[in-house]
Amino acid sequence: LPTTFRLLDTLWSANVTPQQLVRLMGANRGRNAVSRALRGRIPHLDSHDADLLADYLFHITVAPPSGEFAMNSLLEPIISKGKSGNGGGGVFAREPLEDMGIVNELSTSVKQVKILFGDHDWMRFNEPSARSVVQGLRRRGIRADVSVLSNAGHHLYLDNSDEFVSEILT
Repeated sequence: LPTTFRLLDTLWSANVTPQQLVRLMGANRGRNAVSRALRGRIPHLDSHDADLLADYLFHITVAPPSGEFAMNSLLEPIISKGKSGNGGGGVFAREPLEDMGIVNELSTSVKQVKILFGDHDWMRFNEPSARSVVQGLRRRGIRADVSVLSNAGHHLYLDNSDEFVSEILT
């Protein structure tokens, strides 16, 4: 594996969070790092909105730590070699919803669940685990709908806010 991935895996295993790294960078470098990461993940935002969001994210990132330590217990980094030989990866749930029995835990008062994905979300709506959760909900008599929003990645509310709001309100 590339050195960068090995370093990130080591830090993650030592319960070092991305927020801690930003805090260590200091105000200027930390703010720039957050801004670069944001622009890389959500490149379609106009400059003004990107600056506002980056400033907001920087300030909540450097605030005293709270729930950020839950990330390491909930998520697990997965690193793999791509077809081109380059490494790739991401973080995935240590215990996916389908494995947690969450469907059986829902109150009988729940009548409907709407699950939203972006059409280029890193989470894939057609994965067996997503289908399993939907089927489990439906077996319990819960109306389970899956919608895929166009022109959206994982941050639906930013990528396609009009369609996101429309889906929430229907």
